[in-house]
Formats: sequence, C-alpha cells, structure tokens
Amino acid sequence: MNKVDISVILASSIHESKNAVGNLMYQLQTLKAEFEGPAEQVEKINHIEEGLKQLNDEWVEYLYLFKLASDGYDLQTETWQVNEFLDDQVFVLSQSATAKHLILDYQCDESLLANFDERLLTSVISTAVYNALRFANSKILLRAEIKNNYLVFYIEDDGPGFCDDQDEEVDFLNNNTGLGLYFTELSAKAHSNKGKQGYIEKSTSSTLKGACLQIYIPQ
Repeated sequence: MNKVDISVILASSIHESKNAVGNLMYQLQTLKAEFEGPAEQVEKINHIEEGLKQLNDEWVEYLYLFKLASDGYDLQTETWQVNEFLDDQVFVLSQSATAKHLILDYQCDESLLANFDERLLTSVISTAVYNALRFANSKILLRAEIKNNYLVFYIEDDGPGFCDDQDEEVDFLNNNTGLGLYFTELSAKAHSNKGKQGYIEKSTSSTLKGACLQIYIPQ
C-alpha cells in the first residue's frame, strides 16, 4: 500500500472548508441585507459575519503556510505604492475593528514604493491585525517605512504587549498554536534580495506602548 501524504489531504480539506465558509458568508450577507430587526440583533449578525470572515482568512493563511513549508509557493514580487496597500488593508479590516469598538488606522509616506508579494503580505497583515484585535484596548496602528534597505511593516497596538515568558509569547498569534507567527516568519523569509532575507521582530510600540510586530522585507 502506498504511503498517504496526509499534508496534501489536510490542505485539500482546508480548501473545501474555506469554500464552505465563503458560501455561509454570502448567505449571511444576503440575510443581513433583508433583515429589519432591532439594532442589537443586527450587531449579533455582524459578530457572526466577522467570525466567519476571520475563519475564512485563517483558512487562506493555512493554505499559504502549506505551500510555503513545502516549497510550493511561487513568490510574485512587484512594485507597490505602500500607502495604497495599507489603505486597502484598513478598509477591509476596519469592520472587524469597529465590531470590537477599536480604531484601526495607518501611517505611511504617500510616495513610498517597495517590492513585495502583495497577496502574501495581505494575508500576513490580516493575520497580525486579527490577533492584535484580541489584545488592543482601543487602537491598532499600521505603519511602514524603508529602513536600512528593508521595507518594514509595523503592526502596533495599545494592549499589554508581549510577555517575557516564551510560552506566553507563542500565544500572541492564532489561538495558542504559534502558527500565525510561524506563517509570518516564513512569509518574510520567502522574500530575498541581493543576498538579504526577510525576517520578523517583536518589540514594544513606541507610539501606543503595547505590542509591535515588525516585518522586514529586503529591497
């Protein structure tokens, strides 16, 4: 009997689950458009919708993670206007922040151009923001700049920050599994240029005083 590659089966199952969640989201959005109930019921529907959206994005992340870990992802780097990229991320994720009564904003030089895989970094940013939503008290800030020939993305919040205990640090991303942080690190490392490879760092936010995840992409 041939050995079964369980990773391929899991990836296929995740893909099917992602499609099923997408179908549920479509049905819920249709229901919400026709719903005329009280505001508190609408808020409950919004919370369900945001939960489904986050689950869908996590499935996408796991599929990327499978491809990255198995060297099956073909990196597609292009030149992007970083300010517009961050504006798109805030637009997509702001509803999730609003549902938790948080402010999601960004800061970036409008003239900043940089090379990176837009699809991969979109998933990375959403992963970091979703997890910052769990810890922020009132605000999450996205920033980007060029530093020592690296494009650096900063995802900052005003929560308690990273814990000194290594086991608790793993808790920062994706429900105690560490997969989100692993995915972010692999995504950064997938970017290389002139002998330099991407990487991530964790620190304290200089502006919001909470956690700060930094993603370095070589230019």
